[in-house]
Amino acid sequence: MSVLRQFVLNSFAEDGFSGNPAAVCIVDSWPSKAGMQEIAKQNNLSETAFCLCLDSNPAEPRFHIRWFTPGCEVDLCGHATLATSYTLFRYYFKEAVTLHFTSLSGDLHVTRKGSGDNLVVVMDFPAYGLEEVKDIAEIKAVREVLAPLHPKEVYRGIDYVAVMEKAEDVKRFSPDSGKISSLPGSHNLLITAEDDKYDFVSRCFFPKEAIDEDHVTGSAHCTLGPLWAKKLGKAELTAYQASERGGILHLGVSADRVLIGGKVTEVG
Repeated sequence: MSVLRQFVLNSFAEDGFSGNPAAVCIVDSWPSKAGMQEIAKQNNLSETAFCLCLDSNPAEPRFHIRWFTPGCEVDLCGHATLATSYTLFRYYFKEAVTLHFTSLSGDLHVTRKGSGDNLVVVMDFPAYGLEEVKDIAEIKAVREVLAPLHPKEVYRGIDYVAVMEKAEDVKRFSPDSGKISSLPGSHNLLITAEDDKYDFVSRCFFPKEAIDEDHVTGSAHCTLGPLWAKKLGKAELTAYQASERGGILHLGVSADRVLIGGKVTEVG
């Protein structure tokens, strides 16, 4: 039987009441997929990560990581990877500088900056592309979800991305999960706008994965980072996800990768 130790942490958080809570389960062998799904459902957090050590080299250990929402297994999750990496750096591999993960999204690499309360975790994730939506029916479907607000641009990638006129539109949008669930295909919805304090703000809605609104979504910035890097003509960006809890992300965008950095706080 697998031995499991679970942690709950806040990712992309400046204090104990911001950021996105994630559960981290360190296992010595894989539970069944059904068992992991039941644990994630019971945790009732947007993500539960399961992590198995493959190589305990103290300098650069290697792991297999999987992510579950309360409703399904997903291909990539930023905030749960951040929380897992913090746990490994803080409690298991205190001398390591780099962690390597095998995942459904390929090989992921995570580095640390600082230590203790000043520890910042930086994830090296794939960059995802977008194409502007031209189909009138698709644009209409997204606009109906956002009404009475009006997006100035609509893109399609893994999810729909609506670029709003101003940051205040992002913050005051009142989502209807049923309408978002009716969007074509498997696409959920990200909304975003340029901001005065940060380079851009966003909110992320994933009702098709049993998450009405995610607090802070690292993986969404694999899409949002490249979009805003191109729009603003800069490779280093600071983003704020304007959910009720909120969280700050530090991004470095290259041709095919996005570095996503943030702080983690412990719960309790």
